[in-house]
Amino acid sequence: MTRIPSMTWLGSLLCAASLLAGCAQTGTMNSSPAAMGAGESASDVLTYGMGQSQQRYSTLTQINRSTVKNLVPVWNLSLDNSANMSTQPLVKDGVMYVVSHTATVAIDAVTGQQKWKTLIDLPPDAASMICCGIQTRGLAMSDGIIFRPTLDAHLMAMSAADGKVLWRTKVADYKQGYSITGAPLLVGNVLMTGISGGEFNSRGFIRGYDPKTGKLLWTRYTTTSPGEPGFETWGGTENWKTGGATTWVPGTYDPELDLVYWGTGNGAPWNPQMRAKGGDSLYICSVLAIRPKTGEIVWHFQFSPGDPYDYDAINEMVLADVNMGGGKPVKAIVNANRNGYFYVLDRANGKLLAANQYAKKLNWATGIDMKTG
Repeated sequence: MTRIPSMTWLGSLLCAASLLAGCAQTGTMNSSPAAMGAGESASDVLTYGMGQSQQRYSTLTQINRSTVKNLVPVWNLSLDNSANMSTQPLVKDGVMYVVSHTATVAIDAVTGQQKWKTLIDLPPDAASMICCGIQTRGLAMSDGIIFRPTLDAHLMAMSAADGKVLWRTKVADYKQGYSITGAPLLVGNVLMTGISGGEFNSRGFIRGYDPKTGKLLWTRYTTTSPGEPGFETWGGTENWKTGGATTWVPGTYDPELDLVYWGTGNGAPWNPQMRAKGGDSLYICSVLAIRPKTGEIVWHFQFSPGDPYDYDAINEMVLADVNMGGGKPVKAIVNANRNGYFYVLDRANGKLLAANQYAKKLNWATGIDMKTG
């Protein structure tokens, strides 16, 4: 399966020397209090998606639609990595931090000089056990500590000053097809990670860890089990144990509602008749609103019930204040879903506000029922 990169390495390289001056994008969505992470300034990028809302928007203005044509490369640094580099760097106080599946690198963002490099000790068979693509999409950062995933399904904490490893925790068994390719999400005193591996009949989950020690705090599985609401959507079978719904792109966070919004992937196997006898297979291809301290699901919305087409719902759940036709703007989630529809949801309760077709050709549905989704 092809995974679309969120940001190419070339783009980050061209902007590297300009980040401090204002590498900006123009947007029309209103920034909410969730737009930036804790302690983040306009010249820093401390979170995946450039803020907890993942709007990828900067308030800096020196680089804009008129001046972007003047950008030219000013330095080049080889990362000695031949695999996919669909990763987003973070920037703090003029230092850019970049991860590949083999190393973590700190770079002077103005000069391109490498400050330190810490190699990742991977098992020799790790790359042959994972799906889909050898890559690491990003990292998290707070209080001088870098948090990153590894291809063999571990989480690591490292010193931003020198790259020293502070702790390393096993999240899952890579020999069972699990890997971690998405950036972790740090919310207060909880470091959250998703998992990859849905094509290998794994069971998706999100886990919360203590960022100081790497101790596991909670696990939220993303397929429903016996006794849980929605288990009937698996047709009374045991397919939920290997049902997919993996969580390989990080979620977003609204500090006012204290909710994390995390998308889930396709079901396993792809054929729904083999998976759940034609049922909805909760919570595949959904967004889950969860409490970061406990992993409790507050509400969910399923974009593609049953999904036989591999319409992962992992595309970023962007938070924005949206005007829905007059009155007070709605605190919303906007999502360009892989099923060809652009969704707007009320992020307080998951109510569907809009679902408009954006793909030019679409033949799996004639529209979205606004009452049922």
